[in-house]
Amino acid sequence: MKKNISLLSLLFFALVLASCSESKGYDKFHNWRERNEAFIDSLQGVIDTKPEGQRDGLECIQDSRNKDQNIFFKRISKKENSDKRFPVLTSKVSVFYRGMLINEEVFGATSAPRYYTKEYKSLDVFDQNFTEESPTEFDNAHKASVTSFIAGWIEILQHMQPGERWEIYIPYYSAYGEAGSGESIPAYSALIFDIELEEITEY
Repeated sequence: MKKNISLLSLLFFALVLASCSESKGYDKFHNWRERNEAFIDSLQGVIDTKPEGQRDGLECIQDSRNKDQNIFFKRISKKENSDKRFPVLTSKVSVFYRGMLINEEVFGATSAPRYYTKEYKSLDVFDQNFTEESPTEFDNAHKASVTSFIAGWIEILQHMQPGERWEIYIPYYSAYGEAGSGESIPAYSALIFDIELEEITEY
């Protein structure tokens, strides 16, 4: 009898664990498209309803490939750099970056000024080429042509100068769209990036 009870207990415990893990996975991406669209809509709402000095540093750039859509950003910092040029479509650049998915629970706990990328340890980081809070001399910047990136990056990079570091928010249709990318970026994901443009390697 005791053996049967312990077997039942183990079975019950296994079912609870399974249902918990399923509910956690379900909650994480539940209504994912709607949540990502709502996040981008909330940024547009700040632009539309608040004067420039009350936007917590938020700015936007129109996506030239989809003129109904904006790509949003905040300036984090700027290093002293004598190069005042902006990359163009034919440029090659060297960049540090960290890419993350949204998480409203984490965002809701941040205090102003809100730089969500500073919460990277609590967010789903899907790609990065530096691991600490800021790039160090031991990190290797990614070198590539401007046009090799996703649409949101292409737009943003053409407005950045070497030495600038921005936090950017890209709607899914200016990122990986309805398909997503691999296992780490689900379909309909708005992407958040911490980008530092190190230099223009070729103009």
